[in-house]
Amino acid sequence: MTATGENTVFLTVAAYSDHELRTAVLRKSAEDYGVPLVIRDRGEPWLNFYHNKIKRLSEHLKQLHDKGKHFAFFLDCRDVVFIEPVDVILAKFNALYDGRVIFNKDAPGEVWPSHKDYLTRAVEEAMGNKYARINSGMYAGETEKILMIQHHAMTLRQELHEGCPRPGILTKLFQEIGTRHSNDDQHLYQICLTYYPELFHIDCDKELFAVLKSYPQDIREHSGDPNRHDVINNAAIIHSPWMAHGEKWNDWVMQNRWER
Repeated sequence: MTATGENTVFLTVAAYSDHELRTAVLRKSAEDYGVPLVIRDRGEPWLNFYHNKIKRLSEHLKQLHDKGKHFAFFLDCRDVVFIEPVDVILAKFNALYDGRVIFNKDAPGEVWPSHKDYLTRAVEEAMGNKYARINSGMYAGETEKILMIQHHAMTLRQELHEGCPRPGILTKLFQEIGTRHSNDDQHLYQICLTYYPELFHIDCDKELFAVLKSYPQDIREHSGDPNRHDVINNAAIIHSPWMAHGEKWNDWVMQNRWER
């Protein structure tokens, strides 16, 4: 089975009172490129990353799967933008997808938010790539596979809170930082990856997703080195935390449309 416009959902969570403002750039790029964006928890109270981006999202995905959505793209609502038409996005996804959920690759450095060297090494070893860094701001795959990851993440969090972490990374993190980051979706997915690497694919070559650490000057810039954090390579959707702060990002989007 391949992802199509009929069996795929593009989903974001906007549990904010000012959700219209926060989602403006993502919604505008979705409209420009024909992406049928679904916004869940629109205007609902924001509790924490775990509740809204794992627990509640899992509930939404189960309902969508029952309605025939066998593939899903999840996107953060305020710092992500589409830069290709929906048919190109799906074609790039289908070319890359191998049964593992495709996650965005984070910018170089230690894994966030715990910044523990042993977790960084565990992620690299599990992925077989020294540049592997998982970022949960964008991911895509079969709905069932995403639900499996979310179930495992919820189970690992429960073990942390019960004070009975399983041997391995979970025990190390529990001993050193306890439950300090247990409401952070990125932290939980990183831990989950070390136990279930067969479910994860980090897009280290920016074939579908790209994180930009610095302000991009030209959206059409390519590079032979996908580990640089200032280029998009072949990505069709891009993500950068700085774009949530200020109007500069909107100007950049309007000035850098793909020329066809």
